[in-house]
Amino acid sequence: MKVVAKLIEWVVNFFGFFLAKMPHKMFLASIDFVAFVMRKLDKKRFKDAMANLDFVYGEDMPKIQKYQIIKQCYRNFAFILLEGIRVIYLPKQKYKQKFEIIDEHYILDSLDADKGAVLMGGHFGYWEAMATILPERYASFHLASLGRLTDYEAINQLIINRREACGVKLIDKKGAFKHLLKMYTKGNAMAGILVDQNIGSNEGIWIKFFGKEATHTTITSILSRRFEVNIVPVFIDFNKDYSKFQIRFYPPIRTKITQNSQADIYEATQAQADLTQEVIRKNPSSWFWFHKRWKAKYSDIYQH
Repeated sequence: MKVVAKLIEWVVNFFGFFLAKMPHKMFLASIDFVAFVMRKLDKKRFKDAMANLDFVYGEDMPKIQKYQIIKQCYRNFAFILLEGIRVIYLPKQKYKQKFEIIDEHYILDSLDADKGAVLMGGHFGYWEAMATILPERYASFHLASLGRLTDYEAINQLIINRREACGVKLIDKKGAFKHLLKMYTKGNAMAGILVDQNIGSNEGIWIKFFGKEATHTTITSILSRRFEVNIVPVFIDFNKDYSKFQIRFYPPIRTKITQNSQADIYEATQAQADLTQEVIRKNPSSWFWFHKRWKAKYSDIYQH
């Protein structure tokens, strides 16, 4: 297994180094090629994305626009994959110059007041930059991100190495809560958590998302309430050729502390879903429509 892990790491590093050295136009061509292959070979994702768009927008959005959004979704996915392979080989200063940060005072004020915060995001735009560009800015805090590991140890080790090379501890979503509790108990903690995926009804609560019932993780809301820290939303979008990225922070959400803990957690969780919905509505082509977001309640829409 160690030999396989080393071989995979060597291959990925080779391609990562090669991708980092090529001109931007050639990198874009690579993105388009990978996106084209995915569109041809992975029809299931297309059907899932179309099911989501039909479910959310119905006849209000023309079919041709839905096709364009899905096509862009494949392209964005290809970018995330290839950028993730090459990012550790990109010159740091040049990489940082691609980012514009808007309303950073929301996170800075939260960290200053509470000595910690929870970063809330979604699979929108260049979401992986939460783990590549932000750690250096908040290096005095214990930083972590939640991620879903695979069934293959060699792949998992590669994912962990890539994430931790940027200064972020990767916490597997399975059993993550106990690790987060330890982390926040120590103080000076900031975890990045993506909250826009379907989960089992026993893992979260029911909220409204685009007017439809959906499950939603409560981890961010519970951490906010238990450790009295802000949930600071952050979404990272990109321009058409992936040469510039905009990191935008939003006003903090804080879980109330009343006698009714369930109501407190529900209110903060619904607020996160509402903001995510607002961000997606402004630029639907940047969201990852491939996820079966409404599977827990409406699994029939994904029966193709």
